[in-house]
Amino acid sequence: MNNKENKRVLENENPSAPHVVFKKQKLATPLSTVDMMKNITITKEKMKKVEHNFKKNSFHDYIRETITKLDETLNKKKKTTVGVFGKTGAGKSSLINAVLGGRDLLPSGTICACTSVIIQIEANVTDSNYTAEIEFISKKDWENELKNILSVISEDKKNLKGQNNESSEDITMADEKIKALYGNEGASKTLEDLMKDNNFSNIPEFLTSGKKTITHENASDLSEEIDCYIRHNGSSPGGRYWPIVASVTIMVPNCKDFLEHVVLVDLPGTGDCNKTRDEMWKSKLRDCSAVWIVSEIERAASDKSAWDILKNITDMAQGGECRSISFICTKTDLISTTYMRSVKLKDKDLEITCKDTQYKRKAACILYRNKEAKEEVKKSFDAQHIIKKYFNCDDGFLSIFTVSSEEFISDTPILEKEQTEIPKLQDLLKGYNNSQINEMGNQYVLGARGILYLIQGSRDTSQDMNAQKCQLYQLLEKNLHRALEDLQGHHNHVLDFLEELLSAGTKESEQECIKTATNVIKPLDRDNRGFHKILTALCKNNGYHRSRKGEFDLNNILATHMYNNIDNFFNSLFLSHGNVFEKSLQANIDKFTIITKDMMTEYNHSPMLNHVLNFLKIEENKVKSDIIRDLRQRKKKIYTSLQVSIKETMLPCYNQAAHLKGIGSMLKQQKVLLSYIENSKTEMFHKAKKHMLELLELAKNFHKDELKKNLKTAMKYSLLNASLLYMDVSKDLKELELLHK
Repeated sequence: MNNKENKRVLENENPSAPHVVFKKQKLATPLSTVDMMKNITITKEKMKKVEHNFKKNSFHDYIRETITKLDETLNKKKKTTVGVFGKTGAGKSSLINAVLGGRDLLPSGTICACTSVIIQIEANVTDSNYTAEIEFISKKDWENELKNILSVISEDKKNLKGQNNESSEDITMADEKIKALYGNEGASKTLEDLMKDNNFSNIPEFLTSGKKTITHENASDLSEEIDCYIRHNGSSPGGRYWPIVASVTIMVPNCKDFLEHVVLVDLPGTGDCNKTRDEMWKSKLRDCSAVWIVSEIERAASDKSAWDILKNITDMAQGGECRSISFICTKTDLISTTYMRSVKLKDKDLEITCKDTQYKRKAACILYRNKEAKEEVKKSFDAQHIIKKYFNCDDGFLSIFTVSSEEFISDTPILEKEQTEIPKLQDLLKGYNNSQINEMGNQYVLGARGILYLIQGSRDTSQDMNAQKCQLYQLLEKNLHRALEDLQGHHNHVLDFLEELLSAGTKESEQECIKTATNVIKPLDRDNRGFHKILTALCKNNGYHRSRKGEFDLNNILATHMYNNIDNFFNSLFLSHGNVFEKSLQANIDKFTIITKDMMTEYNHSPMLNHVLNFLKIEENKVKSDIIRDLRQRKKKIYTSLQVSIKETMLPCYNQAAHLKGIGSMLKQQKVLLSYIENSKTEMFHKAKKHMLELLELAKNFHKDELKKNLKTAMKYSLLNASLLYMDVSKDLKELELLHK
């Protein structure tokens, strides 16, 4: 790794911004899933044996509680979320079907259009059935949307001939939704008629805010039944429920190796003006640890829309937890018979001869184009400069695959299985899954070792040993106080510096907000009639609107200048793609310790005290790991707090503007929005700044309290406890030490 990769100075405009050093984390070689599960099973048995010998006293209760918490970690581990993005027709459904080993799971094809329903795919680890769980939007949410749909149809249908593209798209979307659910006669009915319960007799779960579960023994039957919940079919109006579906979760049997601890999320590329689905889309994007971008190979390199997801890059980076991107070129088997001539290739270029079969010649062309496509996609990726602003794009960040789903499942393929690269994607999912199991298993075995160290260190309660333990307790108490002060000092420095940057951003925002907001509220390049509907939808959805025409986020736009001032520094504070910044919050939590190497050496002569220190060190690491996981989740809330706070300030204005109707209403909406921003700008931006700092302050205090509470409790029971444990677990301890190694 060169110096440029090892050291990077933050590109913060503020000259006093700290410069940071990337420290690559060393990753242990993971065990296979089978081996790690064996380790967990062995460790569980040892914990059960230990617990069997406990009596009823506070010390035994503490150990029992520690074991219970340890068992809970096996069930509470957050799954790795893989977001799959691609336009309609890119081959997402066929790709997912092939990766999961079949062709019938997700409905695919271009006759029926995809919708904005979010589809999640997980492993079914309880039985061999294919199960779908359907979550609906609320009845109130649908009623509000219906009002808008009927308004659009009523206002615009009679003037359809003179409509521009934007306006006609709104009508098309409204028409699709009402016909899908109610049939051709739906548009002529009243809101009251459309909301009657008998319209939803086949889906009573919608009326009770419940979830509908569908189960089948085979994938094709499930696929057929869920089709009406996820796809639009204009030739079959009525009884298609996708307009009122928020998400569908599909549980697939026999794929534990891929999906036991992984969730595949098929995220639609466009919205449809539904507030619930839009909010869920953002939430799922922020949960994605990995992003798969899917595009047809014919246009992969030139497909600018394939990179549209990068418009939401802050939701992937500071506001999310993305650590890698995979670009997947699909339909590689679809290649013209004139390909060689069109790119001026000769037989020798492909290492074939005129005697080779047409199948071998086609295979050679496919593999040659695959190689060329990967190089072109890499160039396209390198041109996406915004990625480098938010991610450390090392060799492991981008992966490029050229796949053929059809060849992978074909009975008469011309490509080898490996050449379809579907197995590579399966290995990628297995890697995600195995990584989760290894992390979970290592934590469990390490935690169990800590319990055994505590037990082994409590076998001597002589007067002399108790005196030594008391002395060690006092030393550790001083160390804890000092370590907490050091950690708090760093956190306070972070808060002070962040406040400086936010203050600069606040000042800029006050000066530039009208100009910035005008670009969204009164754009020069939009037709008034079509944009009026976008503006109205923006106000109804509290400043955010996502549709086939794109994404409009006024709250985020208003926060632009604040984000521009803090982005580089914010990057330095949090974990970024497997690297730890030297001055980051995680790095300082990592450095926190009450047990120095010198102490471990000094007490090495005393087996009992050495066991106690090993226990405390493990407990310390457990608390630190929990805090770091908590920090990663809080990071998303802290970063998005600026736009959340701005939205809260703007709510009265959005509500007022949304209710303006009639002739000249768009100009009135624009005036209301801009006037409100002008009048409330000082309060709005200062409130947003205060909100972000308060959330970071809450995180600081929570982490301090967690470290203090848990370590004080561990110190108390390991060093001030007078209960004698007669158990000798030295043999078990050695076995677990070997397992952990």
